[in-house]
Amino acid sequence: MKNIGIDLFVGIVSSCVNTIVGYPMDFIKTRMQLQQSKQGTLKSIINIIKMEGPQAFYRGVSIQLLNSVFAGSIYFTTYEQIRRQFEKYDNLPRNSYLPLYQTFLAGSMAGICSDLFAIPFEYTKIQSQKQEILIGTKVRGPLFILFDTVKKQGIRQIYKGSLLQIIRDFVGCGSFFLAHSETLHFFTPPGKSRNESSQTGIFIASIAAGFGYWVISYPLDIIKTRYQVDNQNTLNIIKQIYLQGGILQFYKGFKITVLRSIFVNIFQLYTYENLRRVCHKYG
Repeated sequence: MKNIGIDLFVGIVSSCVNTIVGYPMDFIKTRMQLQQSKQGTLKSIINIIKMEGPQAFYRGVSIQLLNSVFAGSIYFTTYEQIRRQFEKYDNLPRNSYLPLYQTFLAGSMAGICSDLFAIPFEYTKIQSQKQEILIGTKVRGPLFILFDTVKKQGIRQIYKGSLLQIIRDFVGCGSFFLAHSETLHFFTPPGKSRNESSQTGIFIASIAAGFGYWVISYPLDIIKTRYQVDNQNTLNIIKQIYLQGGILQFYKGFKITVLRSIFVNIFQLYTYENLRRVCHKYG
């Protein structure tokens, strides 16, 4: 129970850090994915500031902070608990490095478990972020959107795109933790545990984790985002995206996403690894 409590606490803190630091870039990413034009990142940022003001970059952040508390804590706790079970199965000491496939499976299952809570929040966040300010209109907050959607369209609507998100996170989260763990392993002295990796290793592993997630899962993310705001089936959306710009259109907004990933993961995973070590040492 002590380990679970520590995992939950560390997961909540690091996930909230992720949201606060990275939300503006996530907002830009969503807007770019929904645009029909080939507008670049800088022009998108300028247009948002000009038309909606700088406060728009944190539109929908409240729902994402709730998501961080629930889904974020489950994400890291599930990963750590599954790792412990693999360690016991393999008769390994605590905080050992696992075989590649076990690390991938632990990350994948963590992503799926967190999605049970994250999907409604993700749907609501995207609906909030897609709003454009027009003269005389009122922007609806994310909680209003959540309850209004359930009231008018039923609870199934806030789970729209569930399968796409689960597939995205099975692949993406497995790759995230695999890249993170193997990079940490590279910077850990032989015979030492993951708690004894260097601070340089934590820093570089944080960057590698983001690349691991998005390089693999980004096309699925853009399809999911379009699906959650359009009344079209998945195949039509894929065809539409391809006709707008070919294969590269499936990576529209990728640059801002990678920049966000580097920036955010340095804060999130650096917080996560060091706070986890402190809690296990003194908790």
